[in-house]
Amino acid sequence: MRLPTATSTERSRPWRGIALAGLLLALLLATMMLFAAAAGASTSEAAWTTYHGDATRTGNDPQAISPQTPSLAWQSPNLGAPIWSQPLVVGSRVYVATVGDDVYALEAATGQIAWHASAGTPVPSSKLPCGDITPTVGIVGTPVIDPATGVLYAVADTWNGNQAQHVLEGFRLSTGEKVLSTVVDPPGADPMAILQRTALNLSGSNVVFGYGGNDGDCSVYKGAVVSVPESGAAPSYWQVPIAAPSTGGGAVWSTGGPVVDAVGNVFASTGNPNPPSGQEATTYDYSDSVVELNPALGLTGFFKPPTWQHDSNADLDLSSAAPELLPGGLVFQAGKTGVGYLIDESTLSSGAAEVFSGKVCAGAGSFGGDSYVAGVIYMPCTNGTQALAYNAAARTFTPLWQGPKDAFGPPIVSAGLVWDVASGGFSGGGTKLYGLEPASGKVRYTETLPSPAADHFASPSAGGGRVLVSTGSTVSAFQVGTVIASTAPGTGPGGTALPIGTTVHPPSTFGVLVKTKLRADRKGRVRVVLRCPPSTASCHGSVGLAALLTTHIGRGSHRRRATVRVALAHAAFGVRRDQFAVTLHLGKKARALLRRHHGKLHVSVTIALTNVSTQRVAASLSG
Repeated sequence: MRLPTATSTERSRPWRGIALAGLLLALLLATMMLFAAAAGASTSEAAWTTYHGDATRTGNDPQAISPQTPSLAWQSPNLGAPIWSQPLVVGSRVYVATVGDDVYALEAATGQIAWHASAGTPVPSSKLPCGDITPTVGIVGTPVIDPATGVLYAVADTWNGNQAQHVLEGFRLSTGEKVLSTVVDPPGADPMAILQRTALNLSGSNVVFGYGGNDGDCSVYKGAVVSVPESGAAPSYWQVPIAAPSTGGGAVWSTGGPVVDAVGNVFASTGNPNPPSGQEATTYDYSDSVVELNPALGLTGFFKPPTWQHDSNADLDLSSAAPELLPGGLVFQAGKTGVGYLIDESTLSSGAAEVFSGKVCAGAGSFGGDSYVAGVIYMPCTNGTQALAYNAAARTFTPLWQGPKDAFGPPIVSAGLVWDVASGGFSGGGTKLYGLEPASGKVRYTETLPSPAADHFASPSAGGGRVLVSTGSTVSAFQVGTVIASTAPGTGPGGTALPIGTTVHPPSTFGVLVKTKLRADRKGRVRVVLRCPPSTASCHGSVGLAALLTTHIGRGSHRRRATVRVALAHAAFGVRRDQFAVTLHLGKKARALLRRHHGKLHVSVTIALTNVSTQRVAASLSG
């Protein structure tokens, strides 16, 4: 699996309008502005607990913020070794891990170190048979935080003087205390031949991640997905069953890593097999594919590209990018070929064919992870970030725009803009952060990073009105907006109560959710009544429904509440006028979630009006 450069292959180089804002009561608008000016800080709990923000990798900043001209808020102290992962955010702290096997908690307001913990001795780069991470290989994949337990998990590549070993380490968010240490090398694997490059994820109470090979594919390995119980029980493994004449390959290596749906099923992309020189792979073996695994890592489905044999033997594998789960039960996947696929989850069990495919990235490759917000897929391309309009009803996508050619990294969305790092291409060392207009891809802001990014698939993260970038051996925070909404459903500025069931009159550019009391019938149908904004004669767009589930993180005096979003349903609508209704259909998983919560959920309704506005409204759902 070689990158399209003279010197590369990559498993170690991996890489989902206006600010989203809740509708505000007209009589509270002046109060809101005074509160925001006086507070000057977040009134809600920042939470970016995994790569691209959530288990499905939407890449969307979950807070409602008012945009502002970006400014460098802080740069952390030197943390001793390069950072090849995204910073994570919970509340008032930022968490980051280095290839020196160190984990740090930083104060989100200042960037100063709150605590530091060691995950072991990293592997000297010179001891590995090949690779491009220097000077040591330690924690490479983005960690994951479990808000329910208040623990951060990271996979550390460790060195005991003559041999490497991969260990899943757990650290308490409040203090850095180590609470878990489990060896996670797959059975039969040579720890020197594999690289844990993917971001970690959560499937229930299990930590999930993938393995590939080092840059150069110099040794024999098999791509793998691992699931490790947070309890410390024995890990489970799924390894690509590589078929002869190949002896290895099938890497699970994109920076986005496995994605997880609402019930814990795992979706991962795999790389090409590695046949001996002069021979070709001819037998299908789940390499160069998308695979679906159940929570126990049993293989339950797969997608084989129609060009599998050619792509596998030309090193044009899918696993340069991670899958993206979309509303409507579809999976989007692109890789090195310049083709994007929409795959129906319901047909994976029989070996899915694409529902739709089309040229993306102008035929160039995609590396890292996508984002998805309000009907638009934002994907990384080697020739500049691309936006695709996703039509859930027609089950198609249409290219919208491509950004600057050097906007190479995986994008995210925050403060009403698409943020991307010009990461320096396959050589790394990028020095620019772009803020792009979501409707056109035009550059609104170009910020100079205070230090170059080490990771050539660098992707920002967000929280508390800031965009965060790993800049070499430091973290840099750019203030891009002011948080003006509470995470608690049904509240306004500063926690002011907005009674559920009342009609809300927003600014004239926003659509209106006429009633915030929603009900699902026995077939899972939810009727949502909307009204076009007074400023437009007609409107069209989409509406989405997500559950707001409350959990607690930390212990004792550090224990605090956090809100997790779970997508329930989504529908697009054509040109409408005045007041109209849209019917959303809850799937089996969404209906089961509603039943588990005794037929009552706090929900968020996202109203996305094409070329007008996007916002979220708190509501309740019963059924």
